[in-house]
Amino acid sequence: MHVPNYPYGVVTACGERAASSTGDAAKSKSHVRAWVINGGLVAQEVHVLLKQHAKDVVAKAASMMRGCRTYSDAGETYRRLDKHTIVLPGTVAGAAGCFSNSGLVTCFAYLGRGRTVTQLTTNGDDQAAAEWLMTRLIAAAEQRLVRIAA
Repeated sequence: MHVPNYPYGVVTACGERAASSTGDAAKSKSHVRAWVINGGLVAQEVHVLLKQHAKDVVAKAASMMRGCRTYSDAGETYRRLDKHTIVLPGTVAGAAGCFSNSGLVTCFAYLGRGRTVTQLTTNGDDQAAAEWLMTRLIAAAEQRLVRIAA
């Protein structure tokens, strides 16, 4: 499955901005899936990068989110929320942030180890719902990532 409007094989942050190399994107291995939990949309993108280390891509995504006050997607403008309660694991590289538009909160988390980056996205009617979903996703993703050699 490929998400329309986003470059295939590229880790994105703050809308469609590339946090990973676009040169190797077509050769990277990527898997995207999405589902609904308790009325909230959840998505997971896993990217196995050819040349880049996950910690570097996660650091770039963190920097991009800190510098991103707003972004647009599908005609909607999202603004960054200054605070969130998402706790990142210490066993893998991680970054997180939440954005909102009228009536929807979207949270992103980036977890990485070795050459694998997992980008998690949750949507909820409010920040508490989006963060609740994200907390559960992070726990599951971390369990898989810690098996990968750093």
